[in-house]
Amino acid sequence: TLLGTVTLTDKTRRKGGRHTLASMALAVLPALPEACYGVFPLPDEQYWFVAVSDGMLSPFGDIVGDEAAIRIAVSNFLQITADPAAGWTVYAPSGFFPELDAEDKALSTLIDNKVGLRRARLSQTHNPQILWLWGIAVVALVAGYVGYSAWQTHQEDERIAAAQAALLARQQLEQQAPADNLKPWATQPRFPPMLSACSNVWKDAQISIAGWVFNTATCDAHGKITLHYTLPSGGTVGDFALRLPVLYGADIQPVFNIPGSADDASFALPVSLSLPEHPEALLPGSQQIQHLTSYAQRINARLRLSEMDVSTQLAQGDVQNLPWRTYSFTFITDIPPDRLFAPTRFNSSGIRASSITTTLKNNRLEYTIE
Repeated sequence: TLLGTVTLTDKTRRKGGRHTLASMALAVLPALPEACYGVFPLPDEQYWFVAVSDGMLSPFGDIVGDEAAIRIAVSNFLQITADPAAGWTVYAPSGFFPELDAEDKALSTLIDNKVGLRRARLSQTHNPQILWLWGIAVVALVAGYVGYSAWQTHQEDERIAAAQAALLARQQLEQQAPADNLKPWATQPRFPPMLSACSNVWKDAQISIAGWVFNTATCDAHGKITLHYTLPSGGTVGDFALRLPVLYGADIQPVFNIPGSADDASFALPVSLSLPEHPEALLPGSQQIQHLTSYAQRINARLRLSEMDVSTQLAQGDVQNLPWRTYSFTFITDIPPDRLFAPTRFNSSGIRASSITTTLKNNRLEYTIE
């Protein structure tokens, strides 16, 4: 920043007789060569250092200080700034730089330039009249805001009263309805999106890694898929451990069944899953369980079902039978489940999977949904 200033002489006085200030560095710039630096004496054993590089004022110049401070400023400028091809033009009092051919030039000769002074004038930034106008505008805005806020508060109170009345009426009608957080299908990812997300990961899995052959992949509802590979003849755990980071990155590390036979290698990958915003409505009665059973029979899949307890301990200590039936199931098929249970083929309302396992058997993939 150009902090050095000089007061303009009477011949450049503005209307009204007021003096004005100008940047001393900008004022002397037209009179200086394109590559120069200079030290000029000021009263009270002070000096002013200015530097020009490539025709522009250097940010390391325009410094006022005693002799020691100025010498440090000059040294910093010369260390940071590249030397020009023709060398530096130097201005300094006689003997200030004894090792240099410096010209002792008076500062007054550099600022005796009307064009340079007009260019270097500094403009006033403080205007009391403008501040008063701003103050009036702020007061008006605050008053308007307060009035508008009061009106909004009144409107909001009316809306709240109406909403509370509607809520009370709805609560009276729904006192017996269980909360969403009691519904077990509200706390797990929806069935088709989970099948699709897991499928996208295991479809990209390697059939073989360093000779180790794919065995199983288990994808769970917590957003993780664990893949297992079986040791081939002549293979080693070292081969697998070296190859895995090349394929999946250094963050993915294998786990071997050591101590043990050291013939199984596994590693986990993330799966992007999300919970439903609201649990969907169930199909009426036993329609869904019949639908799933019929679907398994049609495609010759193996299905095992077990009914679970549907009573729930409430906060007040009472036991309440909830208005739905809960089953655990195991569904085994050789058809890829992301296609088998696509929304266009199967209405999966109320169905959730805790895990989906893909197993390689006799060169064919088998899928187990639980």
